[in-house]
Amino acid sequence: MQFSDLPPFVKVSSVFTEEELQQLLRVEQLPDDIEIDTIRDEPEIFDLLNAFIGDENSRLTHLQLYAQMLLKRGEVEQAWKVILL
Repeated sequence: MQFSDLPPFVKVSSVFTEEELQQLLRVEQLPDDIEIDTIRDEPEIFDLLNAFIGDENSRLTHLQLYAQMLLKRGEVEQAWKVILL
């Protein structure tokens, strides 16, 4: 994957470092919609999604912060699922 392949909101994110963006670029393909939907019911994700109903910017930021934590643990595929919610 190349930098130009990243979703625009990821490219301009103030959350992710250059190193974290490089981690995200190492995946061969992005998760599909079914894979992404499977994490919606995980307790931490469910809470994040419901805590910021009506405040899209805060929701996006907190999802990216959660994805950043996953990247620090080396869970790149899981981080992508959170980013793409």
